[in-house]
Amino acid sequence: MDDVVAFDRLCRTVYVAGRAGVVGCADAFDLAASLLTARPADRDVSELASLSIGCEQTSRPRMAELALTVLEAIEFVPGFSEEPLWLARIEDALRLVNQDLAASGLCQTCLLRVQEDGPGLTGNAYIETWNGHTGTGQGIFPASGADPVTALTAVAEDAQDAVMQALWSVWPACPVHQIGVNARDRAKAAVWWCAGDGGHSVTAIGEWHGH
Repeated sequence: MDDVVAFDRLCRTVYVAGRAGVVGCADAFDLAASLLTARPADRDVSELASLSIGCEQTSRPRMAELALTVLEAIEFVPGFSEEPLWLARIEDALRLVNQDLAASGLCQTCLLRVQEDGPGLTGNAYIETWNGHTGTGQGIFPASGADPVTALTAVAEDAQDAVMQALWSVWPACPVHQIGVNARDRAKAAVWWCAGDGGHSVTAIGEWHGH
């Protein structure tokens, strides 16, 4: 377990440094050395190892590029700690969903909770209602925050599930068809989508005013 924890910590350190274009020689070498046994024919890993030995300033940008490529190849998934902007987008999205709660006649608001990371794991976020209910799914993956529309759709889905658990009824409902709507990405916009009469957008998420 110590090895797993150490490798996970190394990957997180290298990812942050790689995004900044300043991966340290020692960290780059440790990452490459950890992977060479399992991936001896991987050219990127081999090049990363070579560049990290006695590396010079001119090799740093290439090392950072390689490090990120290698992390992607081993399916490393950054969390909110490594990508704080993703969490900020999730928080912004919840503010919009809470606006829809208020506009639909509910005076309560939902809260955002973030699970702790663990070795090889990325802590998801999830929505909790005013009375402690949560959704039934896996919550909101950090990578959902990479894009504002994806973030808003993911937060709306999780919040909707949690709110319906709290109310034990449909929320929100289409004012025309009186059936539950779903959060959808339609034409690069996050909307509440109703399946009635072949499907239609009720309103953009966060703009439930007047419904």
